[in-house]
Amino acid sequence: MIADPSPKVGETIQYLLDWPQYNVSGILTADSYELAVSRAIDFQPHIALVDLELGGGRGDELVGHLRGMGLETVFCVMGVREDFQWVRRAMRAGARDYLLKPINAKELRAFLERTVLQDLRGELPERTGAQVGVDPVLQVEYGKLSRITNKMILIVKSNYRKGLSLTGIAEMLNMSSKYIGRMFLQDTGIKFSAYLTAYRMIQARRLIENSQEKISVVASMVGYSQLNNFYVHFKNYYHISPGSLRDYESGVESPDLLTVEDAEALSREAVGLE
Repeated sequence: MIADPSPKVGETIQYLLDWPQYNVSGILTADSYELAVSRAIDFQPHIALVDLELGGGRGDELVGHLRGMGLETVFCVMGVREDFQWVRRAMRAGARDYLLKPINAKELRAFLERTVLQDLRGELPERTGAQVGVDPVLQVEYGKLSRITNKMILIVKSNYRKGLSLTGIAEMLNMSSKYIGRMFLQDTGIKFSAYLTAYRMIQARRLIENSQEKISVVASMVGYSQLNNFYVHFKNYYHISPGSLRDYESGVESPDLLTVEDAEALSREAVGLE
């Protein structure tokens, strides 16, 4: 189901992907809060894309309402700006992810594939032709990685905000943690724990650069309950502190500051990616 006040948004999203190849047999649309509630109750959609500013109510309220009624729908909220107060509110209501409008086909596909793998226990279509993307940590095309590694990466993207471990992922995949850990290392050249930390650091940098959230809030938003651990990992990865990065982005001079690009290059070299 696509719940958005503009019918054009629903039409556009329907044409962005080849939905049937993911076994999506039908797409409902709703242009108001009330209609979305009615159609969700009647048709029990597996997946729902919900705009944050619905007519008659907010998207996060709709998510909370429907989840409170017992629907097992996987929700993704959509919005025109990266307002992290709204995003956090939607996540707390039970949304799984957030997509910035206008909707990007690659980001939509990534969300859909995470949902198919993790929540709906489905299989992804075999890839042919053009590559769908490059991993931000490994800097390799996803098509060059094994199916198990891709599943693990998709789970990280969906759950990095929470406590996540190799054991937990093994349970999701019904596999041995030693086996998938060995496969991940063999496939990527780094341990899973190093990948998870690197992905969280990349997301933390994005939050620091694009929001005014306190560093402690950023830490919690990328899965850290202990602020000191976040500071240590961020400094080790970027060779600068989170506060120094924010000062740099704000135009405050910092003579000893590495550029982010140089910092990432050093970090990648340290974990054996270069």
